[in-house]
Amino acid sequence: MTETNNSNRPIDSPDDALAKALDTLMDGRQTRSGTAFTDAAEVLRSDTQHICPEPSAWTGLACGDTRPAELDKLLADAAGCGECAAKLHQSLSLFSAEVTPQEAAEAANLTSATREWQHQLAVELAHTPIKNKNRMLSGLFLWTGAGLTATLILSVSLTFWWQSRHTPEQLLAEAYSKSRHFDLRMPGAGFVAVRPESYLRGSDAADELPQLKDARTRIEHHLASTPNDPHWLQLEARADVLQEKYDPAIDILDHLLVAGPVTSSLLLDDAAAYYQRGTCSGDDNDRTKALDDLRRADELAPGDPVVLFNEAVVMEDCGQVMNAVETWNRYLRFENNPQWQAEGRRRLQALELKLDKIKTHQSS
Repeated sequence: MTETNNSNRPIDSPDDALAKALDTLMDGRQTRSGTAFTDAAEVLRSDTQHICPEPSAWTGLACGDTRPAELDKLLADAAGCGECAAKLHQSLSLFSAEVTPQEAAEAANLTSATREWQHQLAVELAHTPIKNKNRMLSGLFLWTGAGLTATLILSVSLTFWWQSRHTPEQLLAEAYSKSRHFDLRMPGAGFVAVRPESYLRGSDAADELPQLKDARTRIEHHLASTPNDPHWLQLEARADVLQEKYDPAIDILDHLLVAGPVTSSLLLDDAAAYYQRGTCSGDDNDRTKALDDLRRADELAPGDPVVLFNEAVVMEDCGQVMNAVETWNRYLRFENNPQWQAEGRRRLQALELKLDKIKTHQSS
């Protein structure tokens, strides 16, 4: 790693940097005749006991699971053996992910993305003592391995960060937060006030949300290969609720509940579908079914704030004011988000004021 350290130099994307590191490693092995790279290759080829590592070793390196003692040996194999280099390149490519300019900008702010951090890592690795019978190989792969390791750490870290931020569950929660037009909460969603005035039923507003489109694409991709997977079917039903497709959502969720196992998550989604359909159609039976689902979910997960929030909302809508007050009080003991707490407290105070008026009227 001999390039001059320049903090003003633009940082490559993780995939580009990783590709350059691998190309440098492989080109040096193949074209630099008379150099240390060629000599290293000759040492490996002349070693009659050299055996290529198992494929799982390259997968472990790409995942960051390789022990330090094994890292230099693998890098030496990749530089001195064309087959090993190809396997390393293939394993690393499995963890690449396309990122948007915004995500690339956020990744550039990571400490591991700076030239200073990568240079420091290279220096530390270069001064790490290694016991190796091939001293020439050790010196050669210290710097090559340092550059590749720094790039690998950045690439894998960004990939895992990107995947955690873009699961279908998270995308559906973000779509809800972008256009919350009903009172009930959705799992994983951050707080946003209800904005019914900005939403027209049947206007395809939900269909235009990029988060919902992305989630739909991923869900459909998985269901194409595993059409009966309960997890992906549940996510499909949750997306249907956001798009006001209540009938197909209820069909899916009722089928999953019959097949089992019954979970609080399934009951929560089923209640949302029934309640929203009942609210739109005025059907009291649907809202009663929603409340039954939420009570069962409450029994399975008594401390879940999303379940308690939705249960209190539906109780209030069904006229069960006393039960709603008790549920709001329980909800406030479990909710940690200040904004969701504020909404629960506001609803509770409104109900208590309503009860006071009822008591005053009865006493008079």
